[in-house]
Amino acid sequence: MTGLSVNSVAAIFRKLRVYFWDAGIFADPYEGKDPREFDDDNLEYERRLLDFHFSRARDKRGLKSTWKEPDYHLAESQWRFGYMQLMVQRPSADVHPMMMSHLLEIIRLCGPVGSNPVNRKVGLLAKLRHMDQMVLWLERNAPGFNSEEQRAELKNIRSIKPKR
Repeated sequence: MTGLSVNSVAAIFRKLRVYFWDAGIFADPYEGKDPREFDDDNLEYERRLLDFHFSRARDKRGLKSTWKEPDYHLAESQWRFGYMQLMVQRPSADVHPMMMSHLLEIIRLCGPVGSNPVNRKVGLLAKLRHMDQMVLWLERNAPGFNSEEQRAELKNIRSIKPKR
């Protein structure tokens, strides 16, 4: 549709993934450790995240396991996984535009893709605002969050302030 080759599109997406990694938007859930050695209290979250990641990556070529650089695809999957939880609660055409607007805001704040991100701290604060918007969306739209107890938990999450 764009007239670009498959290799050009793959190169563009790689630059985007690296950029969002460098800006701190995409993060490695294993913090650079071997996933086979990872021990976490929330194994159900990890299982669901990995199921989501492998379903996304199943059709992609060239996803080789190397520990020399971060797994940008897994980091992107972790970021997308948070938004897909909104779709699980209540499917809506608003979720994908929300994802895009959040990424575009980071690009506007942190500089052009292909260069090192600037204003990284401002970008991370924007990420916190995005998380706040997601919690508000859940509070307003998700049937699973109709109980007062669930709403109180969401309000408690929103009240957490970043350390300065």
